[in-house]
Amino acid sequence: MRSTLFSRRAALVLSFSVLATGLTACGDDDPVAPPALTITETAAGSAQLSTLVSALTAAGLTQTLNGTGPFTVFAPVNSAFSALPADVVQRLLETGNRSILTKVLTFHVVPGRITASQLQNGQTLTTVEGTTLPVTVANGVVTVGGARVTTPDISASNGVVHLIDGVLLGSMDIVDNAIVRGFSSLVSAVTTAGLGTALRGGNLTVFAPTNAAFAAIPGGAPTTAAALTPVLQLHVVGTRALSSQLTNGQILNTLLTGSNLTVGLTSGVRVTGPKNFATVTAANIVAKNGVIHVIDTVLLP
Repeated sequence: MRSTLFSRRAALVLSFSVLATGLTACGDDDPVAPPALTITETAAGSAQLSTLVSALTAAGLTQTLNGTGPFTVFAPVNSAFSALPADVVQRLLETGNRSILTKVLTFHVVPGRITASQLQNGQTLTTVEGTTLPVTVANGVVTVGGARVTTPDISASNGVVHLIDGVLLGSMDIVDNAIVRGFSSLVSAVTTAGLGTALRGGNLTVFAPTNAAFAAIPGGAPTTAAALTPVLQLHVVGTRALSSQLTNGQILNTLLTGSNLTVGLTSGVRVTGPKNFATVTAANIVAKNGVIHVIDTVLLP
């Protein structure tokens, strides 16, 4: 009997030994699938996302998108960045504008893993930046914030990436837009007058004079807060008005008490103030808190 038990034990040990050897052999012969790449690594490996990777690096967000997540990233392809004015992209990547760039990039990121099949028409997504993104689904085409999803559901270890054909700028307020679009004289005047906070809130329309317009002010541009404040207030309307909402002869109430602007549409778009008028040269730069219309002359109170 002891001999029989010994034989059975020996056979059992031998069986485990053979099984272990077989498993080891399988492990050596069959390649093991590498772990999925993170979102940052996925973007870095795509030739279509090199500009986005440069932006993430400039904003110091590469490690964030290497993190646990999960995240859903709507990733603008290189051609989306190329569609923006080159000087806008250049200013976004400048060190001094890192906070604006971070605001723009985190507007493309939504917490959680959301696949294309989970996106629904009329849905709103709350981004990491805090502003919401509207979703439209029509005839099989998905758009977020006005940009079309061109390649959905690129899986990553910490989320999912959807390629889009536009850069989403809806998180930038009026002051951010003025900075990245090169309205340096206007930004300087707003800073001197202490109106930055006011122009980052509300729902406003700003008629923004170009740098050349400030340079052309008779006698030179004002330099003190007391002198600049009424000038700037004359350029701000307390409600959002796209160019399509302007009518000929319309009166716009400005933030300068007692002073209004009159809209003229007989020869382009013109706004007339107490002392002079200006022509709109570029309309409908939409911001988070309103809209900007570029004008060629500084209006004087």
